[in-house]
Amino acid sequence: MKPAAAVVKLRFGLTGGRKRRQSSDTMETEILRMICAGQGAVNTEDLVYNLFSGDRTKVSEIISNQEKFARCCPNGQPKVVARTRLRLCRAKDCPGTCRGLHLCKNFLFSGFCQFTQLRRGCSFSHELTSDHNQRLLREHELESLSREELCTLLLQSDYTVLPDICHDYNNGDGEFGRCQDGDGCKRLHICENYISRECSCWKNHDFTAPQPFKALQARGVPDTLFRSLKAAYANKQALRLARVNDHGQQSQRGRGRGGHQLSRGGRGTWGNRGFRGNRGSHSSRPVQNQACSLSDIAANIDALDLYSDGLNESDDENSPTSDISAATSDNDASSENDVSQNRTWRPKKAAVPFRGRGGNRGNHRLFQNTRSLSDIHAAVSDVAAKGGEWQNNRQRPARDKTEICMYFIKGHCKHQDRCFKAHDKMPYRWQVQEGHQWTDLPDNETIERDYCDPSNSYSSTSPAVHFDTMTCGLKKVRRLTTENSVTEPTFIHTTEWLWYWQDEFEKWNMFVSTIGGHEAADINSTKLEKLFLGNNKDVVEFTAGSHSYSLSFQDMMQTNKLTGMKTLVCRRPRFVSAVDVLTKKVRRPVIQNVGPIPDNWEKRQIPETGYSRISLQSSSGEFKEVEALFCKTMRNFDIINIERIQNQSLWEAFQLQKNQMRTKNRGRDVPELRLFHGTDSKSVNTICHNNFDCRTHGMAYGKGSYFARDAKYSHDHTGDTDVRAMFISRVLVGDYTKGSFDYCQPPSKDGGDINLYDSCVDDVMDPTIFVVFEKHQIYPEYLIQYN
Repeated sequence: MKPAAAVVKLRFGLTGGRKRRQSSDTMETEILRMICAGQGAVNTEDLVYNLFSGDRTKVSEIISNQEKFARCCPNGQPKVVARTRLRLCRAKDCPGTCRGLHLCKNFLFSGFCQFTQLRRGCSFSHELTSDHNQRLLREHELESLSREELCTLLLQSDYTVLPDICHDYNNGDGEFGRCQDGDGCKRLHICENYISRECSCWKNHDFTAPQPFKALQARGVPDTLFRSLKAAYANKQALRLARVNDHGQQSQRGRGRGGHQLSRGGRGTWGNRGFRGNRGSHSSRPVQNQACSLSDIAANIDALDLYSDGLNESDDENSPTSDISAATSDNDASSENDVSQNRTWRPKKAAVPFRGRGGNRGNHRLFQNTRSLSDIHAAVSDVAAKGGEWQNNRQRPARDKTEICMYFIKGHCKHQDRCFKAHDKMPYRWQVQEGHQWTDLPDNETIERDYCDPSNSYSSTSPAVHFDTMTCGLKKVRRLTTENSVTEPTFIHTTEWLWYWQDEFEKWNMFVSTIGGHEAADINSTKLEKLFLGNNKDVVEFTAGSHSYSLSFQDMMQTNKLTGMKTLVCRRPRFVSAVDVLTKKVRRPVIQNVGPIPDNWEKRQIPETGYSRISLQSSSGEFKEVEALFCKTMRNFDIINIERIQNQSLWEAFQLQKNQMRTKNRGRDVPELRLFHGTDSKSVNTICHNNFDCRTHGMAYGKGSYFARDAKYSHDHTGDTDVRAMFISRVLVGDYTKGSFDYCQPPSKDGGDINLYDSCVDDVMDPTIFVVFEKHQIYPEYLIQYN
């Protein structure tokens, strides 16, 4: 599977010379391919913003095909998840009369099957292009998907491909929860909360841990897919919830006076003639007759998250939700042996909603909100407390709330006391353990300010909080926090984590920072945080200048691969004061998945619209880096000023273009260069505000914007004033070819009108001049003024 890619403008409706409209079927297919080329799901807002210019009606029309798309709202963020009814056929030597895809699962995962090397070979097909497979792919409108994209789609749609998560493991306090199989369990012992959000509980969050690794290997899942599994399981949960809603809508249409059609007896709500004399009271009915089983209900309920901010803020609190009776769970007990013996998979029996004749019509919502067997019993108690017909003296257990609700900080949480997140007016809260209770520490903001400085090992308060051991004296200390900004980049009040390394002078430097004369690394805090959340025991490699390093998350140590020198690494949040929280009340329309603003930007000087020009200190590493690039070919010139251009809208458009080009390049990085462009002083503000206008230029290599490798070439285009102006810009040069004066766009790679080069050059072997025809491939990063 490929890394997550942001939603990008597709090839329809982009430039004047191309077709403005395509059929809805084609657009559906293109959107499906784009989603599958990422991680199987995409934010609805990105579709609205990038593909349909804010037209929500158009988006609704395109994704209304429930064969291909499911809409959900995990953690308050509306998403579109790709899905299909196509499944793999697991019968050996099937004659071809089935409706399943004849394809080896190992080949689907990696394009290779190790069993073909064995003497007995493999019993399954390795030809995606066989007549049988092509016919099925055409029927499901999937023929345009690559093997990798099809793999992404089937991982989350076909229940037999991945093992299920063990619900018994997630409902218990022991090493294996309530799971009786322990390490031999065929399901995954993975925290279910971790799948959809950041979690710091005691349960396992690592797919490479011994038990999950063994279960995944038994299903033939290669470790190359492990980094994609969290997204795949999150999408499986979303699709399960979508199926609940789909079935719930059908059951609402099919319900008459006799009750729910899915009840087992078909007569009354319960379908059990033995209860007809006691229809007014449910208290005498045994629990096993009220539903299939509590474990079945828990299995279905666990995918629902109505106590969290999993609903959109704008959702009506009284909006209808589907009955839990229509929910179906994944086939938890399915195994490779079962399917290989031609056993037919069937979902578990639907759980029947708890419903009496009076006062309990909303109880099915209450049961959707619960997340464990104990919560189910507690939910029954809540019904009794509100005058319902169930009598149960068990009280709902108090929930230890370890995450702060962002909606409450913003102003209001509609779940109020039922919210499973802590309600606090700050996005962080420091607490000390007093006996079995956690108590708020005084000087909360002071402790946080000290903690955000990586040079501090303990707070300046009395008594001090020791950050390395998270203790205050002999007592344990913890920090409650909001959700990670990497997980939810469009939300306000999320926690942004920054990564630092310690140099030889014991000074902490942020990754990508060039302060202190050190070489900037090719990895930043956001990339490190994403990798850390994916696997906090991983070892990542990166470069800084001419040096190569490896960074161990487990040891929080980076090692110079050439010299062997080790340096400390630290992860701390960005400090947010109470004043910052008060002024940050309205969510800004940020495009998700384009990546955060650069670490070196002045965060307080980013305007809502337009740009700001930040003068660099001549003693800073950033100034010296730009100066060195300029002076390579410019001698005997005096630099008056170097300014950093901070234009968030241009930066986000540049990042979207990069993601689009990366997707077109099948996930590989796009060549990006820092190039020079000389201009007259009167054009500076226009470029800083609107970017370069690629339509106004035309020279020897095409009618676009010209950039030079060497500053001395651009100097000839700066006018004749005493003070000259020259931009250093980030340019996505991509794949380039030799230019021509009559080119209005890059030429085709294959003779068609779709697969084009990205830019043109003067000399393919040694390019010094680059011509770009799409302004979003450019970001004007620095302005140099000199004489």
